Parts: sequence; structure tokens; C-alpha cells
Amino acid sequence: MILVCVTDQESCDRLIYAGKQLAHNEAENLKVICVRPRSEERWLASDEMEHLFNTAKELQAEMLVFFSDYPADTVAKYIKLHPVKYILVGEPPEMENSVFISTIETQCPEIPIITLNHTGNLHLVPVSQEFAEY
Repeated sequence: MILVCVTDQESCDRLIYAGKQLAHNEAENLKVICVRPRSEERWLASDEMEHLFNTAKELQAEMLVFFSDYPADTVAKYIKLHPVKYILVGEPPEMENSVFISTIETQCPEIPIITLNHTGNLHLVPVSQEFAEY
């Protein structure tokens, strides 16, 4: 499975489209995951979320929404319970300071992380030196 991690921003649809292409190339299923703060647990409906749900549906992908104040831990827990082949995320402004990516990398070092930059290019996140020795 290809797991695409999105926020509640409408522009995350580009991640879903890129994930669909990757899933097609790898002959894998596509799932989309969004982790929202617990404070928003009673409020799921927004134009942005509806747009992302519709994009996922259009591309025959299941979209999952979890509520947690620890998004990376929540995604890592999901990954450990499911057969994820690749994780696709948006490229952060400063890769080396991404708490989300470093947490996923620490908790799920065997799963490659791919980023999508603002120009639409995919990049494999280099394995951290900490894990390269294993």
C-alpha cells in the first residue's frame, strides 16, 4: 500500500494525485491519512476536507481521518498495523527539522519516505545516519 499523509489544506490534493501515480506504478493500493487535532474531533466538515475526500474518492482511494495531538505517532501506529510499502508526504521547508518525518523514520525505519516538493518532483528521503549503520 502507498500511504499519503495530508493535512486539512485543499492543496494537499496534489499529494493524492502523486500517490495515485506511485500506486499505479508499484501496483499497490492507495490510502490517504489525515490526523487532525483532538480539539477538532467534533468538527470534521470543512470545504477543504470535503475536497480531499472527493479527490480520494475520485481516485478510488480510501481516506482515513484520525484525531490526535501527536500526528506522527498516530501515523506510525497505523503503519505498524498495515502493509505500507511507501509513505508520501509534502516536502517540509527544512527537511532536517521535520519532527513529522524524523518521528516516522525513527518508529518505522524500514518504510521508505518519499516527499513531493512544490514543483511536483518526488524525492526519496535519505536514510538517517542513525539508521544507515544497521
